[in-house]
Amino acid sequence: MNIDSIDEPKKIDIRTYLSTVMRRKWIIIAFLIVAVTYSAYKEVKKIPIYTTLAQVIITQKKLSGLLQRGQGISIEGTNSSFFVTNERVLRSRSLATKVLSAMDYKNSREYTQPRKAKLFSLKGFSRGNSSQKPKKIVSAKKAQESGGSIKYEVNDALINNYLSKLSIQNIEDSGIVLIGFTGTHPESLAKMANMHATKFIDTKLELRFAASQDAIKWLQEHIVDKKMSLDAAEEALLAYAQKHKILDSGESSGVVEQKLEVLKSNLSETRKKRIKMKLLYDLTMQYTKDPSLTRLIPEIMNVDIIKELEAQYSKLQTNKSEISKKYGKKHPDFIKIDLQLKLLRNKIEREKSSLIPKIKSDYKALLVEEEAFKKAYNDYVPEVFELNKRKGVYRKLLREAESERVYYDLIIKRMKETNLAEDLKTSNVSILDPALVPRRPIGPTRNSQIMKGAIFGLALGIGLAFFLDYLDNTVKSTEDVENYLKATLLGLVEKARPAKENVNINTELMAHDAPKAVFTEAIRNIRTGIMLSTTDSPHKVLLVTSTRQGEGKSFIAANLAITFAQTGKKTLLIDTDFRRPRQHKVFETDLKPGLSNHFIGEIDLESIIRPTVVPNLNLVTCGLIPPNPSELLGSHNMEKFIDTVRNRFDMVIFDTPPAMTVTDSIVLSRFIDGVVFVIKSGQTPKELTRRALLQFKKSNSEVLGIILNLVDISKGSYYSYYYSHYYKYGYGYGVESPKEKRKRKKREKKEAKA
Repeated sequence: MNIDSIDEPKKIDIRTYLSTVMRRKWIIIAFLIVAVTYSAYKEVKKIPIYTTLAQVIITQKKLSGLLQRGQGISIEGTNSSFFVTNERVLRSRSLATKVLSAMDYKNSREYTQPRKAKLFSLKGFSRGNSSQKPKKIVSAKKAQESGGSIKYEVNDALINNYLSKLSIQNIEDSGIVLIGFTGTHPESLAKMANMHATKFIDTKLELRFAASQDAIKWLQEHIVDKKMSLDAAEEALLAYAQKHKILDSGESSGVVEQKLEVLKSNLSETRKKRIKMKLLYDLTMQYTKDPSLTRLIPEIMNVDIIKELEAQYSKLQTNKSEISKKYGKKHPDFIKIDLQLKLLRNKIEREKSSLIPKIKSDYKALLVEEEAFKKAYNDYVPEVFELNKRKGVYRKLLREAESERVYYDLIIKRMKETNLAEDLKTSNVSILDPALVPRRPIGPTRNSQIMKGAIFGLALGIGLAFFLDYLDNTVKSTEDVENYLKATLLGLVEKARPAKENVNINTELMAHDAPKAVFTEAIRNIRTGIMLSTTDSPHKVLLVTSTRQGEGKSFIAANLAITFAQTGKKTLLIDTDFRRPRQHKVFETDLKPGLSNHFIGEIDLESIIRPTVVPNLNLVTCGLIPPNPSELLGSHNMEKFIDTVRNRFDMVIFDTPPAMTVTDSIVLSRFIDGVVFVIKSGQTPKELTRRALLQFKKSNSEVLGIILNLVDISKGSYYSYYYSHYYKYGYGYGVESPKEKRKRKKREKKEAKA
């Protein structure tokens, strides 16, 4: 047995945890009850919480579709950032300030009458904190004279608490944004949500106007850069075409077969038409957004009827200008010509619109034709790879040059326009559904909070149970014996409790008087463990000891001797506890004469060996209490005595004093075959027991194992598991099973009532 190491166990049985929980179950239950009660009390005191939502719809409207930095100047931003930007605006402090300034929050219950529950009250609006109350900045008298309303100062505390109630939710791919407010006063929440939506619309209008001004400034700054980019693109296109002898028509240099030339020529011609038609198509699509773009579309402007109508329009404009200078804008002729101009412009636009379907059809036809030529042409790619590569570069340069040209022309055109604010007269935000006064509260979630409190209390109780178990340094389980003491557990012995109807049973001799009791089965199990501890040389002489007084070693020694005698072995029980002898009381005999009387020569061996009520069991009491027990037990006479009884008896058991009290058991252990150590469960410190075991190791004595005595199986699930197999064989007289005990108590209660 290795008892030097006291390392913690590497493998933990789940029953260890269950045992700890069962031993401390009342602590855990107490914490659980307190936590649930406290959580329920807190939840009952909480004030109902309401929420309301206002729905607004936001469309992604750009300034004009033409003013774009690089790829686009949009007031609303790109698609990915569009709703993020709007959410930032909705959560901004500036918007909150506008809303609060417009609201009569001085008389709002949501601000001036926060409820007592701290969890849901508006921070900073407590009547007891005057520094955070809204202050008047326009008196009632001045407001009445001016026909306005009383205004109050909007401080940081007011804004912070306002924003703490605000929630913004974007419904993806719908353009709908939900503006929510949460608080304790339903009416005020609905007003806040609707006012927030209204002020958001006003703010968006202001931002759009500011964006238009930025766009004009940007056009002025970048027109020169765009001109330089256009010139550079055209020069690069021309240089590349000259270097590689690429004609504008896209025809080949004549180095490939005629069929390839024909395909290439057709493809190039088709592509050229498609590119031109693409520009025309794109401008036509833009025409639906900005009618002024038709001036850039020759195919539309060169139509005879449109040219004729445009000439008439220009002539009328000239007449209008002359009349305006000569007679003024209120002259009847000026008004007449102005009306004619409007009618003529409408007619021109109708004519232009009638040309759009043909342009679309021609463009789609060119796309189909180009794809057909491209497929045929791609069959010859291995032969004309270099040519295609050069043409690819050329087309890229051509597209860049054309793109730069179109972009530059658009900027020039836009710069000539004077009414940029036309696109900003309407807002792209509108209220879809105003907020309604909520009727049902959304919180508090009492059941959830109580459940959390229960979990917290349970966890705290279990944690404390394990902490107390950690502080408990006594030997109380099989794990303590096997992992800390590194010893063999011979068995667990429950406290012997005779049934009420068996009052004549001697509890000191339970193994004899109650042979079918659980206690007796446990002692028999220990006996079997001792007998099987070795097969080569059976242990005939045993020493039973303990760490300190009161652990039940004498009781265990007596009943262990009884179980050996019940197997038919001639057994001798010797009481060598000269400090506090007890076996003579157990077997109800005289203390003298005994072992000490034999050693001093007063009486022979046969006279001190006494028969008992148990067949095959004899007893030797300690006799006269000597002044020097240790010297007596370690003497040569004791060694000769042990040799004598070893030869005469099949089993010899010595009941010795506690190992940590005196050295008697250590001295005697040199002459015996094995030591049986008795420990009182839950009472004996681990370290004290370890030191006692070390003493036996130093004396080269073999410790067969440890018996855990006086185990209370009701305090640990593992003990119950250990003893459960005994109950399956049925109880004899002497000890009640827990089930029988419960039945007996119920029966007694019924008899008492009757």
